[in-house]
Amino acid sequence: MNDGSSAVDVRFEMLGPIRAFRGAEPVDLGPPKQQAVLALLLLHAPRPVPLERIVDALWNGDPPSNGVDVVQRYIGALRRGLDPDRTSLITLTDGGYVIRAGETAVDTGIFRAALARAHNEHQTGAIGAATDEIRTALERWQDEPLTGLRGPVFDSARARLRSERAAASALLAEPTAATPTPPPSAATSPMPATRPFPAPPPPPPAATRPFATPTPPPSLPATPATRPFPAPAPVSPAAPAPEKHGYPEAVDPWDGHDLFPPDPLAMN
Repeated sequence: MNDGSSAVDVRFEMLGPIRAFRGAEPVDLGPPKQQAVLALLLLHAPRPVPLERIVDALWNGDPPSNGVDVVQRYIGALRRGLDPDRTSLITLTDGGYVIRAGETAVDTGIFRAALARAHNEHQTGAIGAATDEIRTALERWQDEPLTGLRGPVFDSARARLRSERAAASALLAEPTAATPTPPPSAATSPMPATRPFPAPPPPPPAATRPFATPTPPPSLPATPATRPFPAPAPVSPAAPAPEKHGYPEAVDPWDGHDLFPPDPLAMN
């Protein structure tokens, strides 16, 4: 069985009024409740939606007695308009009705995929690529999502889509971290020649200038005068010792004798 995702060239829009196109041609989706059935199937794709849930969503829990028959007629009309070749674009399963449309066939799926890529690019620092992805995602928005569809199911889906759009706008507005500039090198950055030095503050007027009490220098422990050591006397060279020979010393033979006799007159 063909799943209908490739054999039928159908694309859908929900970020505004609910619309469908076969190629470039718009598809007539019928009255608002029939459009609501298609929106329910797209919001839950690729999961099936039970018939009873479709009935409750269309009449807010208070369906008419023929509600099931009406929903089945709506689905038949959608099949004929969207899938005239019967490629099983909308099928009935044990869990309910399911539409087999790929993510790239619905503008909400394209928006969410672009937003996920933008988050990844932003975390890796590729700010330019992230910005491009976000702008591409936001370009999918045309008007109020699911325009004209009312009920708790559609209100909840609309609020979820709004929060996702707000997240995309916040990510787009997030500033890029600036690269820190290294401080200039002292060796290569001269002092500016025109920067004036700050002038000293003016002295107080003479009449009001207080006399400053000189602060005595801190007392230091008295240091005893250092007595200079006397300079050492110059050392004179030692006198050479008399040279000794092997001869005996000379003896005076007249040592201890009078050379002249005593004067007799002097003796009286």
